[in-house]
Amino acid sequence: MIPKSLAFCVVTGIAASAILGIYLLQLNSKNIAFINGASITGYVEKNTYKIGQTIPIYLVNSGTTKIEFASNSPGIFIRALDGTIFFTQTLSGLNLEPEQKHVFEWKQQKNDDSKILEGRYVVEIIAFDESGKKVDDSFTLDLLK
Repeated sequence: MIPKSLAFCVVTGIAASAILGIYLLQLNSKNIAFINGASITGYVEKNTYKIGQTIPIYLVNSGTTKIEFASNSPGIFIRALDGTIFFTQTLSGLNLEPEQKHVFEWKQQKNDDSKILEGRYVVEIIAFDESGKKVDDSFTLDLLK
């Protein structure tokens, strides 16, 4: 016979891990909140990548108005947490209608084509609405060996 206290602990542990798993799954899901006006949302499929992997960066117009990327400034910045910019990409000519998505693939290279080192990086996206007002979003990702 299994002691009642042991059975209780096992059942409680299984239930707690299931609840925690569901919570973490919802926390990591890419639910985009669409808002009235100009907005952009950027995200990646997962928060951790291995060095050398190509990283798809998703850009979504999460507003109700058209947004565009300026030809005279980068639309994507990848920088360290201290603000050092390693990579920029101009997305001139790219216009996104409401709810439209664009995928940019980053090959983990710096602007000088050298490889990036492991660490935590901030991806920043900057676009403009039809009136020229800046809309932006940012998120972090980790690169590991």
